[in-house]
Amino acid sequence: MNAVVGTAFAILLAFIVVDASQTYSGAKSAADSEATATLEMFRTVGFFPTEQRDMVRSDLVCYARAVAYSEWPAMREGDTSPLVVPWIDRWNEAFRRLDQRSARQRSAFSELLTQDRARTDAGVARFRAASSSVPPPLWFVLILGACLTVALQLSMADRRERLRVHGAMIAAVAAILTTGVLLVAYLDHPYSDQPGSVEPTTMEFTLAAMKSI
Repeated sequence: MNAVVGTAFAILLAFIVVDASQTYSGAKSAADSEATATLEMFRTVGFFPTEQRDMVRSDLVCYARAVAYSEWPAMREGDTSPLVVPWIDRWNEAFRRLDQRSARQRSAFSELLTQDRARTDAGVARFRAASSSVPPPLWFVLILGACLTVALQLSMADRRERLRVHGAMIAAVAAILTTGVLLVAYLDHPYSDQPGSVEPTTMEFTLAAMKSI
């Protein structure tokens, strides 16, 4: 019985860890893609007249700052920042006034729209990753399985064995199970304020690169 429960729990834990690790990897990839697309937009808008270029670039800088310094803390609480969307609306309005008289400008405008769609898709994916991918019922089953596994270890204790030996075995099992559950919690919350969590590093790099252009 103990082996059956232990095996079933190990399979369940492995499945959830893989799913949660995909959430973590997806969050990092989306954050990197969003920052890259934002920088590409900043560069592409340089093909337009100075006044139009500077207007869009200032909106992109403000957007990058809002994402890095306002949205990130909000995502740790599973929320979004109200400072992000207004800047998107501003540059979408500015797009309508961009000069497209030359073939080069028309090509740049088309590329700008493609980059903006890539930024939008990445931003949506980034925010989705802020929500837990492990539903509450699965958390319940995971924690219950860990408790049952430890309880079965306790119930099958052989009184003829030394207490220290059996206690060490149970402690080792409990430590492994606890580590597994904590690993799932860590991977399932990629923006948590912990060492190794996904940080707005790439967006901060984008901000620095914008200043040098």
